[in-house]
Amino acid sequence: MSEQILQDMAGIAGLFHVPEAAGDCALLLHGLQHRGQDGVGIAVTDGSSLTCFKRRGLLSELLKEEPVQETPGTAAIGQVRLRLEEDRMDENLQPVMVRAYQGHFAIVSTGMIENAGELRDEMEQQGLIFQGLSDAELIAHLIQREQGHLFEKITRACAQMRGSWTFLLMTKSTMYAMRSQEGARSLFVADVPDTAGGKAFATESGALSILGAQNIRELQPGELMRFGKGESRCWQMPAVREAIGPCAMEFVYFSRLDSGMSQLGVLTARKAFGRALAISETETADMVIGVPDTAIDAAAAFARELQIPYETGLIKNRYIGSTFIRPTRMQREQGMRVRLNAISSVVAGKDVFLVDDSIVRGSTAARICQLLREAGARKIHFRVASPVICEACTKGAESSRRQDLAGAKWTEEELREKIRADSVRFLNREEFSRALGIRACQACFRHDELMRKEEENGRTV
Repeated sequence: MSEQILQDMAGIAGLFHVPEAAGDCALLLHGLQHRGQDGVGIAVTDGSSLTCFKRRGLLSELLKEEPVQETPGTAAIGQVRLRLEEDRMDENLQPVMVRAYQGHFAIVSTGMIENAGELRDEMEQQGLIFQGLSDAELIAHLIQREQGHLFEKITRACAQMRGSWTFLLMTKSTMYAMRSQEGARSLFVADVPDTAGGKAFATESGALSILGAQNIRELQPGELMRFGKGESRCWQMPAVREAIGPCAMEFVYFSRLDSGMSQLGVLTARKAFGRALAISETETADMVIGVPDTAIDAAAAFARELQIPYETGLIKNRYIGSTFIRPTRMQREQGMRVRLNAISSVVAGKDVFLVDDSIVRGSTAARICQLLREAGARKIHFRVASPVICEACTKGAESSRRQDLAGAKWTEEELREKIRADSVRFLNREEFSRALGIRACQACFRHDELMRKEEENGRTV
């Protein structure tokens, strides 16, 4: 079977029927840069032709080298992406451009097509040639081999794909937005102020606020939207099974605080996780410290619930990006060395609750405990505002293999010894689900056999 590349937590954005679309698309991608720092691309149309700019690295590097913002256009799409360790091909950068006899188009995607290998093998046997390994190129080939108008070709292509994914497709005069039936990957659409019929699209609702967008709404699972000449059009894929809901890790870690999914705000959810974590607490400490930035709100809520001080005991270097989404282990470890530092004047001689949002591989947790020990902390009670991650993600949200996950390798006591904490405790799944309060994909929190049983019983995935 052909090799597959997960798109992970990449972010996509688009503008339709707006002046200066390329510049505004860049602004949206700035709001999604946390979702991928290894590659970026923007495609622009002025109604008669398509132009594409893409490169490895950050958005700022692309804008420095290419005349993106000066390119005239009324529609644009773009992606910021994470490059996995085995992904060395510039051909995987998006947007993917297609030059077809029925008309050129560009496409960006995120998430994961779970049967991508099967579909790729089938098309290669038919003589189709792939330049890279991205799902966007796979979708483009699926569309191109179908018959009919583009809208019909897209619907037929989508019916062949399994998994959780979203994409934006742009021709010279139309825009298509699609969210898969499973619904673990979200996509939002909004009206652009002061532009008649102007639309904006983004992976996260928070990014749309950069443009002052109005009437923001989440595409429904299985919904395909078309905007272009004449009336806009929507189509709903027939439901094969109930949607599994957004990825729970979006609330735990991935998304911006000002974003939300399924009418639940990320900030609200993180505070709820912190309160739930405090309810079962049996240890005592002098203070609570949160790991910057995504665990701070859970930690503050944890401290309020226990009525003990919340202190800033860790300082973050704002010029270092996320180490969690670095593609190689060496890069992650190097990033951690300069990303965080402990404040000795705060923690020396103190017992501390250290609250983090999650533990994936365990290397970050060990490094932070080491920093606090070196700064003089007396006891470290490590608390995690989410359940144990013990299964590899199959929905395109995180790329770690099961054998690399701390929760799959070690018991809670073994993990405590590995990271040199005095105690370790996670939210259990029942506590987490109650705090979250909505249906969400939690497949990475449970073992395969248990997950299959719950799916058979029709319970939350």
